[in-house]
Amino acid sequence: MILRSLLKFLFFHIPRIAFQIAGILRAIKRGKRAFRKGLESEGLPKEIIEELVKDFDPLEGIDLKELINRKI
Repeated sequence: MILRSLLKFLFFHIPRIAFQIAGILRAIKRGKRAFRKGLESEGLPKEIIEELVKDFDPLEGIDLKELINRKI
């Protein structure tokens, strides 16, 4: 019974969680690219664009490897 639940966790839950995290990261990166392109289309200087993208980065200050290691 314990082996079955462990295998179910390893083969069903961990990949599902990994794909959800990958999807979230993909959406965040896509949003950053769209934000950058929107600022570039307005004709702002590159230094200002870099600062704005850095200021509005939702992953700033978050180390995902550390977060994952802390959960396990």
